[in-house]
Amino acid sequence: MMIKGDRLSEDIKKGRTGNLYFIYGKEPVLITMYADRLVEKAVGADADDLNLQRLNELPDPELLSDYVEALPVFADKKAVMVKDFDPEKPDAELSKQYLRIVSDVPETTVLIFYSPSLDISEKGMKSKTKKFIEAVDKHGIVCSVDQMDPEKIAELCVRKAAQTGIVISPEDAMFLTERTGGQMIPARDEMSKLINYVGKGGRITRGEIEMLVAKQLSASVFDLADSINAMKREEAFRIIDELFLQQIDAINIMGALSKTFLDMYCAKLAKADGISPQKAAPMFGCNVWAFSKKIYPAAERLPVSYLRRTVSALSEADITLKSRPIDQQTVIEETVVKLFELRKSLRS
Repeated sequence: MMIKGDRLSEDIKKGRTGNLYFIYGKEPVLITMYADRLVEKAVGADADDLNLQRLNELPDPELLSDYVEALPVFADKKAVMVKDFDPEKPDAELSKQYLRIVSDVPETTVLIFYSPSLDISEKGMKSKTKKFIEAVDKHGIVCSVDQMDPEKIAELCVRKAAQTGIVISPEDAMFLTERTGGQMIPARDEMSKLINYVGKGGRITRGEIEMLVAKQLSASVFDLADSINAMKREEAFRIIDELFLQQIDAINIMGALSKTFLDMYCAKLAKADGISPQKAAPMFGCNVWAFSKKIYPAAERLPVSYLRRTVSALSEADITLKSRPIDQQTVIEETVVKLFELRKSLRS
């Protein structure tokens, strides 16, 4: 059975669990969390080494088979976890042995392959990975964990604060999430830092977030692009100064800015072809939430000729940065001036 992370979470809550899983996707924290929750459901939170075996990457097939086929000790079930399993790494003979193991997992064993560090693309999936997924799908459950929407990350931040007796409003939790680029791991880490700062019984306000949490590059660069598009010169150069004060490499800034405008250009073309942002985002390798909520609406207000020329100008500036020694901040600032001139000449 092929399912998504939300469905797996619901199944675990309701006790609808199986005995074979392969979990992979875009959210390492969630992948690991789901694997741990499956184990807890199967053998309890305090399982000993007799009923819980933890293996890594490519375990010896004979050892894995022994663990899987062994009966639980003074319990109904046992669990075997294989972390960071990559189906492409074993040779043909090893692959056959792994496929044989997943085809016959006893009812008394829960076998979980989970890969928080493995990036499997649904498009162009390699042959060994495809065969492994098909085998697990036939005999168990394959779960692909999508990147979490910022709204859900914000909800988790509110819940995490509440568990420690701390209050953060949903609006401020969303502000934190967007400031960390709409990504779960940075949001989680910054939330822990804020919790430690305000202490039990405290309240996390927007002021603390602005003071303690530096914006992720993607968030800052989107604000920079937004300022350029809105012809807000002072704000744009303030953002550039902040980025260099954070000692962020100019090539990284240029790369992020180029990607932001390229995404807007792609969004503009998608809209012209009547393609929804939800369908267009995966086509261009973009996060669905960010594409739908930020990129698509921003592109909608801009002329396609302007976006085309900004992408070209940024590409030229990127070559300049990488080809010869030069004052990097000056290149960024001169490029932004060019973009302001383009925006002024091509305003809709």
